[in-house]
Amino acid sequence: MPKPSRTTPHIVDVAVGANIRQRRRALKISQEALAEAIAVTFQQVQKYERGANRVSASCLFDICRVLKCHPADLMPPPDWYGDEKAMKWMSDARALHVLHPRLFETLMALPEENLRLLVAGLQALTAEPPAKEKLISNGRNPELIA
Repeated sequence: MPKPSRTTPHIVDVAVGANIRQRRRALKISQEALAEAIAVTFQQVQKYERGANRVSASCLFDICRVLKCHPADLMPPPDWYGDEKAMKWMSDARALHVLHPRLFETLMALPEENLRLLVAGLQALTAEPPAKEKLISNGRNPELIA
C-alpha cells in the first residue's frame, strides 16, 4: 500500500472523519454545536470530518461523549485496513466529495423512496442498452443497429 503523503489524508483518518460526520448528522447535531461541546472551532470539526486533520485520542473521547457512542464505533473494522476494495472505495468517495462537495449532503436529504428512484434511474442510465437499440454513426447520421 502506498505511504500517505503530507498533502493526502491517511485513509483511516478519512474513514474516522466520515463516521463522525455520519453519526453527527444522524443525531441532527450541527458542526457548530459539536465544536462548541468539544471546545474547538467548527472549522476544526470540518477538518476532522474530511480527514484533513487527525483526531487525537482525547478529542475522540470528547466527540464520542457528545455523539453518545464508543470510540470503536467511529473506527473502521480491523480487517478493513487491508481490504484494498474498501480502501479504494473510501479513496473514490473522498475524490467524489472533493469534486462535488454537496453531493452526499444532498443525497442524505432525499426521502428514502426518492433515493431509491434516483439509484434505479442511475442504474438504468449506466446499463448497456440492448443491441437493437445501439446507435452507430457514419459521421453524419446515427443509425440503429437491427
